[in-house]
Amino acid sequence: MFKSRVFIVEYVCSITGAVIFTFCQVFLCV
Repeated sequence: MFKSRVFIVEYVCSITGAVIFTFCQVFLCV
């Protein structure tokens, strides 16, 4: 249970990081 919860947190953090990184790239390109 705890391991799966940690996995979900890491998964969400990775997605959030990817979205922020993409947003920064688009903002810098503009």
